[in-house]
Amino acid sequence: MFWYLVVFAILVALALVEKHRNWPGLFAATMLALMCGLRYETGFDWAEYEAHYLFTPGFGETNIYANIRTFSVEPAFDILNRVLNTFHADFQWLLFVVGSFNIVVLYLFARKFSPQVVVVLIWYYGFEFLTGQMATIRQSLSVSFIYLAVMSNNDRKTWLAIPYCVLAALFHSFSIIFIPLVFVTPKPLGEKQLTILALVGISASLMGNDLFIEISQFIIRTADPGIVTDKLQIYSQQIGSTISPVSLALILWHIFFVWIVRRKSVDGDLDYVARVSIWSTWMSVIFHSFFVDFPILWNRCMLVTFTLQAIQMCRTFHVELDRRWFRIQFTLVASLGSLLALIYALAGEQALVYKPYQNVAVTWIRGPYGNGRLRYQIVRNENNVIAAQQKR
Repeated sequence: MFWYLVVFAILVALALVEKHRNWPGLFAATMLALMCGLRYETGFDWAEYEAHYLFTPGFGETNIYANIRTFSVEPAFDILNRVLNTFHADFQWLLFVVGSFNIVVLYLFARKFSPQVVVVLIWYYGFEFLTGQMATIRQSLSVSFIYLAVMSNNDRKTWLAIPYCVLAALFHSFSIIFIPLVFVTPKPLGEKQLTILALVGISASLMGNDLFIEISQFIIRTADPGIVTDKLQIYSQQIGSTISPVSLALILWHIFFVWIVRRKSVDGDLDYVARVSIWSTWMSVIFHSFFVDFPILWNRCMLVTFTLQAIQMCRTFHVELDRRWFRIQFTLVASLGSLLALIYALAGEQALVYKPYQNVAVTWIRGPYGNGRLRYQIVRNENNVIAAQQKR
């Protein structure tokens, strides 16, 4: 956990000196890009991605591993694998290209809309970095194109936003759910309606509602076989969760976010970014309350929602952020929330795959200083045991 906390401390220091300076944001983004791009046998799902990468031929080559099954992926990710394999790049290059691209897009997204770039990166680091950049490679790429689509549509470049959305879906089909956020943004409903929705969802969940499983089974029965039905078949068999204090805290945060943004808006007028952030929050509350038994849904939704919320909070308080003491308090409050989220994530059972953090540059010099494959296999075995128990 040591290096994660060191990076966090540097981010906080950069945020405190950022006012009207560009270099702290650039420095912070570069540090995060190197951290995720140069990781070695650290994070989740990397072994499956490595296997798929090794079994993917370059253009004009024959796959000698044709009889070996790997997981199904969306076409854009397959093309990326084939391009890198054509140049005979090893798997670490895939991690570096993906990680660097994602953080560059995140930085551009934050710089375009937020007066405090590093604060956005701090919030992202605590709540989304482990999931978004150290695990879900395809999903993280997909979300980056959603960010690009939002930026393009904000500039009234719909002709550019549409292909970005298509690319997002081609990298990961789940991102289809975010496309309406980019284009359909009427004035959102308020915190009262959101509270009622959350209470209905929580009540349904407490009464044993398995809405995701019911929807999945309906699609599986009616749709043609394919990658979507295959994924739903796998997901619907995974063990469910219950509403936890953390889930309730997140729902309360979402309601507070909508309240503060609407309260601070001028004459109730919400611009495009504010509307997108609120509608994204509504989506997160729906997943948190109605689909609490399936965390993958709301975890992935948070990759978009929490970034938008961090940006919008900075925009909401942009006038107050010009005052030194308010800026310090604002940064420290955001840092505290991010730190608690980071510690919570690193303290979980599946956090074993993230600790110790290994960097490829260091391993080239001194060799691996942690058995990443063993750690990964332990967590995978535990997941398989849980899945097997659930099927009984």
